[in-house]
Amino acid sequence: MYQVIIVEDDPMVSEIEKQYVEHNSDKMAIAGIFHNGQDALDFIRSNPVDLIMLDYYMPVMDGRSFLTTLRAEGYMAEVIMVTAASEASHVGELYAYGVSDYLIKPFDYTRFQTSLKRFLSRREAFSGDKAFNQEELDRVISPDVQRGLRLMDKGIHPVTLELICSFLREHKNERLSIDDLAKNVALSRVTLRRYMNYLIDKNYVIGGVDYYTGGRPSAMYTYIGD
Repeated sequence: MYQVIIVEDDPMVSEIEKQYVEHNSDKMAIAGIFHNGQDALDFIRSNPVDLIMLDYYMPVMDGRSFLTTLRAEGYMAEVIMVTAASEASHVGELYAYGVSDYLIKPFDYTRFQTSLKRFLSRREAFSGDKAFNQEELDRVISPDVQRGLRLMDKGIHPVTLELICSFLREHKNERLSIDDLAKNVALSRVTLRRYMNYLIDKNYVIGGVDYYTGGRPSAMYTYIGD
């Protein structure tokens, strides 16, 4: 049973997190709820903890100070940030200290559970003595990259592919033109057409034509999921 603590100064948010974690009660148990980093750190010093759900803005000791102290003292529990601190400087710094995932408030149930499932997958995968090949390891630590690698051929770059797919996921089932994509994804129209044709070949996108543009017919693309 994996021991989980919640470090969050808002009682309502911590209660929601508690309920969400307890939906995995066959594998996870709440070991404690703390309203500041110092109390959580004192607990960790004498109790085993596998996963920490951590806020950034808290009294006494904030999330950044807690995390830097935690790592400096050699504790390697996984940390999932659950916070309104979404500035790039905060996110980058916290990832540098070993944060495994980052949930921006207000978070939803599905994304929260995805984060917990990824934690469980990593723990289960790393519990044995097997040696991984690259594909197996990517599947565990970088499932999004692995999804791109499964698609990759014909010179399709996984990072570029994920950039496009990330935008498409936000507009699933919408009809989008190349101009729509170009306005939101910093790639040329030629590159976008190549990637969209590739996604059509892989059945991730449905292609169509809009004949009512007032000029030349325009190719349209609808992302249906992966």
